[in-house]
Formats: sequence, C-alpha cells, structure tokens
Amino acid sequence: MKKALLLIILFLPFSVYSQFLKQSELSIVENGNVIKNPLTGGLNSCQLSNIDLNDDGKIDIFVFERVGDRVLCFLKNNDVIETDFHYSKNYSKNFPSLYNWALLVDYNCDGKEDIFTYNDSYVKVFKNTSQGDNLSFQVEEQALISDLGPIQSAIIISEVDIPSFVDIDGDQDIDILTFKQSGGYVEYHKNLSQEMYGNCDSLVFKLETDCWGEFYEGLNTYEFNSCNEDAINNQNEFRSSGPHSGSSTLALDMDGDDDMDLILGDVSFNNLNLLVNGGDNQNANMISVNQNFPLGNGSNVSADISSFPAAFYLDVNNDNIRDLVVSPNTENNSENFESIMMFLNAGEDNSPLFQYTQNDFLQNNTLDFGSGAYPAIIDYNNDGLKDLIIGNYGYFNNSNTSSQIALLINIGSKTEPNFEVVDRDFGGLGTIPLDTILNQSVKGIFPTVADLDNDGDIDLIIGDSNGKLHFFKNIAESDQEIEFELQNVNFFNIDIGQHATPFLFDMNGDNLFDLIIGQLDGTISYVENSGSIYEPIFDTIIEDFGGISVNNDESLYGFSTPYIYEEENEINILIGSESGQIYHYRSINNDLSLNFELLSDNFQGLAQGKNTALVYEDFTNDGKRDLFLGMQTGGLFYFVNDSIAIDLEINKENNELAIYPNPAHNFINVETNIKSQILIYSSIGQLVLNKKIYGTSTLDISYLSKGYYLLNINQQEYSQFRKIIKN
Repeated sequence: MKKALLLIILFLPFSVYSQFLKQSELSIVENGNVIKNPLTGGLNSCQLSNIDLNDDGKIDIFVFERVGDRVLCFLKNNDVIETDFHYSKNYSKNFPSLYNWALLVDYNCDGKEDIFTYNDSYVKVFKNTSQGDNLSFQVEEQALISDLGPIQSAIIISEVDIPSFVDIDGDQDIDILTFKQSGGYVEYHKNLSQEMYGNCDSLVFKLETDCWGEFYEGLNTYEFNSCNEDAINNQNEFRSSGPHSGSSTLALDMDGDDDMDLILGDVSFNNLNLLVNGGDNQNANMISVNQNFPLGNGSNVSADISSFPAAFYLDVNNDNIRDLVVSPNTENNSENFESIMMFLNAGEDNSPLFQYTQNDFLQNNTLDFGSGAYPAIIDYNNDGLKDLIIGNYGYFNNSNTSSQIALLINIGSKTEPNFEVVDRDFGGLGTIPLDTILNQSVKGIFPTVADLDNDGDIDLIIGDSNGKLHFFKNIAESDQEIEFELQNVNFFNIDIGQHATPFLFDMNGDNLFDLIIGQLDGTISYVENSGSIYEPIFDTIIEDFGGISVNNDESLYGFSTPYIYEEENEINILIGSESGQIYHYRSINNDLSLNFELLSDNFQGLAQGKNTALVYEDFTNDGKRDLFLGMQTGGLFYFVNDSIAIDLEINKENNELAIYPNPAHNFINVETNIKSQILIYSSIGQLVLNKKIYGTSTLDISYLSKGYYLLNINQQEYSQFRKIIKN
C-alpha cells in the first residue's frame, strides 16, 4: 500500500516555515579600532588578479585563497590613488568552483578578464560572459590543447605550480609558460590565434620550445645556455634527473626592452629569483639572476616569504600601473597575519621599480585567529548576550605553533550582535603545559562548555590535536565574569587518537551532559555521562557512533567537528569537515542504537574553505538559528537565518493533493485534480525543478542531492508549499 501524504484542503489556513542561511556582516572591534573587513574567513596563501567586478570602471581585486579553494572579492572604494578595498560577499558566488590555482587574464581582447585554472593536471578556461554588472562565466575549454609536433596533447600543469599566461612574442594573444612535468626546463606554448585568424580571440597552441630562455632550474640554482637541442627535435633527449616538485612563474618586462623576463619561486625556498632576458621576444635567453628580488629593482628589501613565494602583477592602487604582490603558494607553513607582501610600482608598467609598502596587504583589515577557528558560545559577563570563544590550531611561529583561545564579547544587542576582541589568550591556555609527556602547551585547542557540576555556571572542556581532553572549572562567583581554572589534565584518560573535537549535549535525555567527540578519521565517538548532575563520569567510549562519517573522496582524513541541537524532537548533528562541507545527521526516533540518518552532505550549500567548525544558535533573538563558521585560514563567516514564513489561505473546494513517497529516493508522485505547476527549491532557495502537471505525475528527483527541499504547487491563483526529503 502506498504511503501517501494526503492533503485535503477545504477552507483551511496553511503555514510553511523553511530555513535559509544568508551570509551577512557585523561589526567587530579590536584594540579600539573597527576592523574594516572582519568576516573574510582569513587570508593565508593568496593568488591575486585584477577585474572590474561591478562594471563601475574601477579596478577591483579577485583573490583565490589556495587553502580551501576559496574566492574572495574586494571592491575599489573610490577613484583615489590608494590601496583601499572593501570585501564584498556578493560576487564570490558568481565564480565557478576553482581548484589549486586560478588566474584572471583577458585572452580574447574584449576587455573582460577570463579565468584560467587547474583541472586535474590540465588547464581549464572560463570565458567572462558578464553583461554590465551581472557577473558570469561559462566554460570555454575543459583542457587547453597544444601541438607538440608528432601529436596533439593537453598542456600538463602541476597542481603545485603557478604558470604564466602572458603575451610572450608581442602579437597580443595569450601564450603560456610552464615547467615541464620532469622539471628544470620551461615550456613555451605559443598561441597561434593571430597567425591563423588575425585576431586574439582563440586558444590554439603550439609547443614552440621546451627550453624557453635557455636555462635550467635546479634547487634554487640556475644554469644558463643549458639547452643543447630542443626536445621538439629530439624527443629522447634527457632533460631532468627527477620529477618536478613545484615552481611559481611570473613573466613580465622588467627593463623596457619588449621581451619577457621571468620571476620564479621554488617550493623548497623562501626567496624570489629574477631571471633577466638578454634575448628578445622571439628567442629568449636568460643571462643573469637576482636571487633577492625585488631587492635592487627599486626595493630596499627582498620578498622574504615563509615558504614557496609566488609573485603576481596587478594594479593595487588605481594608478593604471601594475604593482607586485607576493604570497605563499602552499597550504601549510604560511604566516597568519603577514603573508601578502605588496611592492608599489614607482616606475612604468613595462619598466617597473618596486618599492616595499607592507607585508599584510588586505590582511591588516580582516579578523584572523591564526590556523583554524573553532567557535563556541558563552555569556562571559552575564549580560544575557551571546559571546564567543574561538579556539585554534595555533598561531604561526617558525619554531613552535602556539594554540590559544580568543574571547569576543558581544557589545551589540539581543537582536543585532557586534563583537569586541578583548583577549587572544583567554585563560592563558597558550602557556599551560597540557602535554604532560613533553611538558609543553598543546596544539589544536577545541572548546565546548556546559554546567557539569550544577553550580549554575558553565565549565569548559577542551580537546587537543593529540586526542586528549582537559577540564577547566568556572571558579567565578555568581554574576561575575567567567574565570576558568584547570582541574583535570587528560580528563578521564580519554584518548581518541588525534584531533579531539568535543561537544557537550544530553544525548539520552537523563539530564546529564554527555560527550560527542569528533576526530581525525571523520567519525564520531560517544561517551555517556554515567555520573550525576554534580559530578560527571565519562568512562565508556563508543567509537563509530551512529554510523557517522565525514570522510569523502575530496578529503584525506575527515577532521569531524560536531555541533548538536534538538529540532522536531530529534537530535540533529551538524559536522564540519576537512573538505569544508557541513554534514547534517539526524537521529531516528531518538534511538541512539540506530545509525543516524544523513540528511545532507552540504548543509544549506555553505561549504567554505577546509577544516571547518561551527556554532548554530539564535544570535538575533528571532527564534531562528544563525551560524558562525570557522575554517583553517583562521577567519569566520557569519550567516543570518533569513527564514521564509508563508501564510496562505486555500479556499478551493474539492482540491485534493497527494505527494508520495516522502521521504523519496529517485522519484516522487504528485496527484492533483486540476492543472498545476510544480516548482522545487533547494534549501538555499535555488530552483531545481519546474514542471506543469495534471492528474498523477511522477517526478524524477534522482539527480538531486540528499536533503530538504521545498515543493511549491501553483494552481490558478492558489499556491501551496510542502517540505520534501530526498534520501
């Protein structure tokens, strides 16, 4: 027998409530100063390009954050010659998904920057199809092809390299420079658009030489005049002693002689090298190297980056002359606050003189908690407002990573939260030797709070990267500011291996706070509290709890970070992950012996960055949960719950509607006795199905991801909404 949901609507009011989280902004103060762009998610290893995002004639900045593959957009605020940019959350969603590296270059001479990006060792190109301020892109090429002589083949570029897309030979079409797969030598793929079609709007390449510039790169060393014969003419010539490990390239004319010099960074070193071209734009020949670039080229300092520097050439001060920006090209070992060096160009575009300006471009105006940002909620000063504590993996230090908890006090109101960063080492946790074996502080501090001794205030448990937990009791007097004191190191000797991310919640309804702990492999452990409301006991660990896992094909491990809440009389668990996706699991009839149901592996479409953690609570006092999201780059995003409440009066006699099955897997049946238009929206408001029906119709939903959807039935002047679940 069909399990149908029969909706017979006769003069009945109908109300629907569906939740949508919308990225938002708020004010954050530190050291008496309002942070200009606080909620960017953090900036560590950035690739920068120019683009006019909103068609206002001002040159804006596109940032691709390599850590977590994020796009950030910064708008030029005015026409003044200065480096003043405002982070805009509105344009990132217009860019396609990008991975590892992404550079904007106008390849077809239409005045609009296109996207060149990594695509599984190939080069993918998105054409800029924007109209006015409607920013849009479409795939132009899945993989750029080059004529290698005997064969046509896709151009191969490593995921760790940064290639150069630039006009090498002065004919106004975009050529490509990239290191050979085997390393050491640079390939020059010449664009034949001008030769074949007389214009620059095509992407047709020929491998002109596999030893452009007549040099060989070793381990931060260079040999000149090292090409005896091109591999084009001698395919068997041996050119490298091992696989290519990683290089960044930037081709530009440094001396105004109409040929391209080359700036190189190496994966194992922290300096930039300038190779000077003594040839011409038809036959490059490198003759010298400056290994302290841009020292000696207008600057009194070199580009000293912690690891693997990459250089980018773009206008950052609105003077129509491009400047030099340098940032790491690595996902790890990046300085947290000072990893984007800016050198303004005091010369010409084709004969630059770079003057060092700052080492924290864009970073000096954002909120950053180092590596990782793990939020939790407290009321620090008992004013009834939700404050935040933010744990982290640590602040970058060449010798030792220092992990701390930051305290952010809510200085806004119950309906409009705003925060002040008052302490970046709350409780002095960065100096407490919680690692009793090495007698030193721990990394990866992850906080959770609850009243564990029934004294009317919240206590603190933190997890660490060693898989251990530590208990801090709140020793403050009633109505005083919270003061945590260490009570137990290695709390109950709980050890889940690595990356312990605890959350306190009453899982079994016995009015005792239990522990749910995320961990490195992406699973969840459950530790029931078998003690009392005055003294907890955590002595039994259930591993692989609920069949929950956030490990997927895009992640090496999982790094599960749980947040638990109750909704519709069921336990719901939102889990951040290494991949950046937020997983939504729900209990079945509150039965902890059963596997939890996976409702979505991309909750509300909020996947951002990597190694994410979250809090999901009502910050605006409207009865709807909002969300703070932290990530590996050390910053935060804030999402306001912009739920839609729709109240409709349905006055249609004999109007019968049946929807079944619900939940559904591949197909859902809709029965109605009048002509109807069916619209299905995703949880983020995206229209995913639009179909007209009459009578019984079967709708194919097999292509939809698991999760909640809103089904809208329109019948003449009447409209109905129903929530459906795709399993």
